[in-house]
Amino acid sequence: MIELMNRNPTSIYSIFIGMLATFVTTLFIFIYLSFFPASTHDKPFILHIPVASSVSNIAEILADNHLIHSKRFFKLVIRFMNADTKLRAGHFLIPQAINQQSLITLLINDSGSHNLIKVTIPEGFSINQISERLASHNICFKDDFETFAHSKAKTIFKDAFPFLSDIPKDTIEGYLFPETYFFQESASPKKIIEQMLKEFNKRIYIPFQKEAKSYPYSFHNLVTLASMIQKESRKLYEMPQISSVFYNRIKKRMYLASDPTVVYALGKSYKDRVYYKDLDIKSPYNTYRRLGFPPTPIASPGKKAFFAACNPDQTSYLFFVAKPDGSHHFSKTYDEHLEIQRIMKRRKKS
Repeated sequence: MIELMNRNPTSIYSIFIGMLATFVTTLFIFIYLSFFPASTHDKPFILHIPVASSVSNIAEILADNHLIHSKRFFKLVIRFMNADTKLRAGHFLIPQAINQQSLITLLINDSGSHNLIKVTIPEGFSINQISERLASHNICFKDDFETFAHSKAKTIFKDAFPFLSDIPKDTIEGYLFPETYFFQESASPKKIIEQMLKEFNKRIYIPFQKEAKSYPYSFHNLVTLASMIQKESRKLYEMPQISSVFYNRIKKRMYLASDPTVVYALGKSYKDRVYYKDLDIKSPYNTYRRLGFPPTPIASPGKKAFFAACNPDQTSYLFFVAKPDGSHHFSKTYDEHLEIQRIMKRRKKS
């Protein structure tokens, strides 16, 4: 203390300024690391850091992936943390929401061994199609996935996901949300399905739960209707119109008469198109011969299809027929519907 007091004011002032600068820098870095978000992505993804990458290289990669706001400040923080040689190379699973501190901690402590396989499950895929897609990417065996999805998943996951309790059958067809996923090679069907159910819960069940309760149909029936809308619609803007046709037909106690339900009923015997003889197939999924909804969804609907199931357009349409471009002609009467079909046949021949 005596030694400090004997120093001249300029020396004491310099020490004070140095301590203050260190404190302010530390505080600023703490705030930046703790509260500034890093990831601006709407879903998890795999980040690759090549072997022998310098801090500058890593900063460039992070900036390109919108994970840091300033390459210069990132390098400053790494030097301040004395972490220049601690950043690892490899494949890192970046979560949906992550702050700067968690990102740097991940790059230092994670093994970087996330050699996950990216696979996209399109809207309108059935369990059979999903299993084929997963098998083609060496993620799991087709038969194992189908067996688990059709006979085991509901029992195992119904407590975690309440919407499964309303399903009248054991299959969870329609509840595996279509999305791009990252899975381990040789992942278990249980692990895969749990992740897809979590996505359905987050994207469909939670957002639409209250809205669905205002309809006279069960949540399960709305998922089933959404799956039919998904399979019938190649144009997103038509989904509410197609939904209105199904609602109008239900009100009039008419068959829903949806070709995709017949395709689902035919299964492996389906031959690229629906023939008139196929409309007589004996199946609870044949909506040409059975009133009301099929017992389960026929595919996994996307969010827009489910929104259309809950929000149909207000129309008087009862029929629609597909045009060559994938859109539809809508009509209010059967005679009008037949006339449109005749016109389309004449155009096709000419």
